Amino acid sequence: MNVLIIGCGAIGTAITRALQQEKKIEKIFLIDNKPEYIEALSTKYAKAVKCEFPRVLEDVGLAIECASQQAVATYVPVVLEHGVDVLVLSVGALADDALREKIFDLAAGKGARVYIPSGALAGIDAVSAVKGAGIYEITLETRKPPSAFEPAILAEYGLKKEEITREVVIYDGTAREAVKKFPKNVNVAATLSLAGMGFDKTKVRVIVDPGTNANTHRIIVKGDFGEMMLETRNKPFPHNPRTSYLAALSAINAVRKITENVWVGV
Repeated sequence: MNVLIIGCGAIGTAITRALQQEKKIEKIFLIDNKPEYIEALSTKYAKAVKCEFPRVLEDVGLAIECASQQAVATYVPVVLEHGVDVLVLSVGALADDALREKIFDLAAGKGARVYIPSGALAGIDAVSAVKGAGIYEITLETRKPPSAFEPAILAEYGLKKEEITREVVIYDGTAREAVKKFPKNVNVAATLSLAGMGFDKTKVRVIVDPGTNANTHRIIVKGDFGEMMLETRNKPFPHNPRTSYLAALSAINAVRKITENVWVGV
């Protein structure tokens, strides 16, 4: 299978490095608005090559979006128009109802699949499993160190990362607003919303905590099935502290599942 990676930053690099070792992956086509990123990867990894979009879609079995919410809107519909499956990492883009409906309708109409990996969360399979059993409350608490947030985001709350000495709750509301306010920090809220109660009924709390060096996501789910409490304490991605390392590993595992004949954890 040939794959297309949309976005050659930290996560795109990690995925390229991993897929270079996968025997079932023949070519890794690359797209990024920074040509030097493409050049760096294509020089280092034999399977990685630059390409011309959208012509490259004639030779691609799977596209992997790992760039931004804007990239989802720009590239994913085109990919699906060509009947190519796509793995979406910037899931927050799907909080836009019109875009989500467009993408899902295109996938259905073209016979393509949209894959959404678990990302930095544990238990998404379990949340999906109980969705039809009467969920009445889902809460996500995301706790990250100051370094995980862009200075401009912290400035909106009158904060400077070097001056934060105690934990501060900077958001407490719905998942829909959370993914708009923190597009690089809480894509997990979008994934949880799609798996469970939707963007308006999923509650999100975002905490800046100078006392931690982990990106922690704690999920509480209550329903007729009982209760679940799921927590992950993820190391930040080495080259991008705004993202958990687990997010990249989840994407790599998803590609492996797609190319294999056995899928564990459906």
